[in-house]
Amino acid sequence: MNPRLVLRRVLCGGGALLLLALSWWTLSSGVRNVRQVMNLGQEVETTIQLVGGLLCLAVVVTRFWWRPAARPLRIAWMATQAVWVALSALVWGAPQPLIALLFAAVSLLLAWGLLWALGPAVA
Repeated sequence: MNPRLVLRRVLCGGGALLLLALSWWTLSSGVRNVRQVMNLGQEVETTIQLVGGLLCLAVVVTRFWWRPAARPLRIAWMATQAVWVALSALVWGAPQPLIALLFAAVSLLLAWGLLWALGPAVA
């Protein structure tokens, strides 16, 4: 078997497992946050977090089935991920705009890396 093919499959499997773990963590922490919401900003951030967790799961599913929807779901997941982590620095505790921008940038970089490991959106 071609070593590049083996590496590609390992990266795809590892990326899928990381995305599934991220989806679980995002959804479970979002459900916990629902009980702690005290203002509108926290409510919006928690809602975006839960939507992001569902989109993360959908990204993995569309890697293997229903591939025409993969690209729009990946873009939506990356956007919600960046917005969610940026909002978390603004609404939970003292607002920190520079930290929020840093969180968003790092989140986009990590999301891009995970999607690269997962493989092309349409085969």
